[in-house]
Amino acid sequence: MASLLSVLGLAFCLVAVQACVKPDCDNVDCGTCGNACCSLNVTIDMPPKKVYDAMVASLKEGGPDKRYTFVGSYDMSSDNITAKYTMESIHTTMVHHYNDTQYFVIYESGMEKSTVNGFSISQIAGAYCDYGQNYKNLVGYVKGLGVKFELTPVFGCPPPKF
Repeated sequence: MASLLSVLGLAFCLVAVQACVKPDCDNVDCGTCGNACCSLNVTIDMPPKKVYDAMVASLKEGGPDKRYTFVGSYDMSSDNITAKYTMESIHTTMVHHYNDTQYFVIYESGMEKSTVNGFSISQIAGAYCDYGQNYKNLVGYVKGLGVKFELTPVFGCPPPKF
């Protein structure tokens, strides 16, 4: 009996150590993309170029928690399409220092408005459930921009059930 309790205690500790660090960890994804992932649309009352400049500057400085790495971006604003800019980043989690990859596409969505489609996916094989980390990667980053925004889930990272 004592060894069973020890195993259960160890399992609980391992889960707690792997967990996303609050806030913004309630939208847990389990395998939507084979691995855990999250896709959100974020509407911001700014034109795409201003959103792009703010996002690139933030990523190059490490984002709000200084654990984002800017990988690259592409300017499509001269093309005759609604997608104006794309970019990629990597976020290193606080616990265990796992890496998750984010992709962002900035769309023109009206006069002086942009919609950013953000996507985050866990990089490690077997990250079936993410404890809410991919949602946190996106929401925490957008909150750190200091702009007013509206959020719409696309897939993965479902809202919690209470």
